Amino acid sequence: MNVNIGEYYEAKLMRLISKGVATNKTEALRMAINAYEKQIEEQEEKMVIDRIEHEYEKMDKTKFVSFDKVLKESKIDRKKL
Repeated sequence: MNVNIGEYYEAKLMRLISKGVATNKTEALRMAINAYEKQIEEQEEKMVIDRIEHEYEKMDKTKFVSFDKVLKESKIDRKKL
């Protein structure tokens, strides 16, 4: 695969190789892609958790009424349903 990523990123790849993090450019790119994918998955997971917490907060503020109470206030006989 031939990809022109520019001198700046080539230098970063070479720095990773010289530090022993990766043995070649391909390995360094694969590691970067995997790390980025994991980061995105963690962000998505956090967004879902935040949304669930938001919905729970909304539910806590909502007043719920039992079905029997609604029937009683509406003067509806449950047996007629």
